[in-house]
Amino acid sequence: MKDYLKAILSGLLLAFAFPKFNLEFLAWFALVPLLFAIYSGNARQALRLGFVAGLVFYFITLSWVINTLVNYGNIPTVMSWLILSLLVAYLSLFIALFAYGVNRFSKSHPVNIFLLAPVIWTALEYLRSTHSIYGFSWQGLGYSQFQSLPVIQMASITGVYGITALIVLVNAGVFVLIHPAFGKYPAWQNSRKRIAVATLLFLLVCVGYGKWTLNQVPVYGTPPVRVGLIQGNIPQKMKWNPAYRNEVLRRYRNLTLKAAVFKPDLMVWPEAVTPFFFGRDASGTEYVVDTVRQAQTPMILGSPALKETEPALNKSAPPRLYNSAYFLSPQGVTLGRYDKNHLVPFGEFVPFRSILFFIDKMVANIGDFERGERAEVFQLGNHGFAVSICFEIIFPDLVRQPVKQGASYLVNITNDAWFGKSAASYQHMSMVAMRAVENRVPIVRAANTGISGTVDAYGRIVDATEIFEEDWLIAKIHPQTAEPGFYSTYGDVFSQICLALEIGRASCRERV
Repeated sequence: MKDYLKAILSGLLLAFAFPKFNLEFLAWFALVPLLFAIYSGNARQALRLGFVAGLVFYFITLSWVINTLVNYGNIPTVMSWLILSLLVAYLSLFIALFAYGVNRFSKSHPVNIFLLAPVIWTALEYLRSTHSIYGFSWQGLGYSQFQSLPVIQMASITGVYGITALIVLVNAGVFVLIHPAFGKYPAWQNSRKRIAVATLLFLLVCVGYGKWTLNQVPVYGTPPVRVGLIQGNIPQKMKWNPAYRNEVLRRYRNLTLKAAVFKPDLMVWPEAVTPFFFGRDASGTEYVVDTVRQAQTPMILGSPALKETEPALNKSAPPRLYNSAYFLSPQGVTLGRYDKNHLVPFGEFVPFRSILFFIDKMVANIGDFERGERAEVFQLGNHGFAVSICFEIIFPDLVRQPVKQGASYLVNITNDAWFGKSAASYQHMSMVAMRAVENRVPIVRAANTGISGTVDAYGRIVDATEIFEEDWLIAKIHPQTAEPGFYSTYGDVFSQICLALEIGRASCRERV
């Protein structure tokens, strides 16, 4: 029973390290109780203890899913709890596998625990975060440190997974140093001293690099870009109700013309802002185009889009539906379109529909969305920029692709009204900050209900709006003029090395 209480304690400490609690210092020792719990038992017991820790952690930090599904998805409460439970169980399985691996392969040796724990956790977190359809990077351990600027600067080399590995390494180091069993054997005393030195050294090097990076005086080769961010604060019940269509459009028009007085270089409207198919609905499209002309400013706006199926391929197939971002010139001419690549399960499509046939998605008035096929880099003046839509910003490899292709800043459009007044909007913003650091580019973000604002290339969140407020702001950013950095160019090399090491070690162990 004591071991299960330790696992529960680890789950609680992990949860409180994340937004809205923001007690990020807890992450540096949150796993220590779990390591104590799994040290003396067998691997099967460790598997169960890790699963319990995961259940506590994810049920607390993802509790907003219930509010989203019930109040905005019109899914019955019982079914919503079932969906959340399935998601939490799936995510908890990775922590269970971490506990199992540490217990089974460390042989209770302090050096093995210290070396294995960061590699196993990082490899598993990378695996659960990278699937092109079902990947879910939410609440990766490294995101807990988004406010600790010196710590997260190494993400420009390792990605967020490097931050994760450092946190687990420190946890493992603390565990080895304070566990009384490791003091009984003289041969292990030297190991403990080396582990103490290595833990401190790794931490000092990473934080030192971060402080050195933050102390560099940036040299900007071009004038700043000024971006108008429009936050209409349209309740979900109004967005797709035809009775409120004119009110939605008027609100965005009025806010846009107010911002246009300050002559920004680009105006940004949120995800799915138009309650119609832009380019298909004549009157609605003309209203938006006229607003752009009056503002005399290029614009990014989110809208659902339709693409006809090729008749030669399938004459009876319906048009394909996309969640898209349009890039308009100051004259209202469409210069380009980006189709969302990574869709939200249950929000934009229902996974395993043949099994979950009784569940509809939250955007229930229209069919399942299709996935876009590529990143798009738009050109505005001397700079390229790219758009990510909502959920996409949580995927490191997806976001880095357009930066590698030449984007010098990023635009994120979203509709976080689904989250209500929960921690989810703040959790979402923490991942935006990490993407900025990884790619060393600023990110501007327009949300229907917040958080709208700017993140600079070092992860500083500025000009942030409140949630559920009608607002607009003019953000000033300095696009990146240097060549793409290590992470943008090469991606998840660090986490892939961790995965390869773990697979190799497991293979060797099985042969032995």
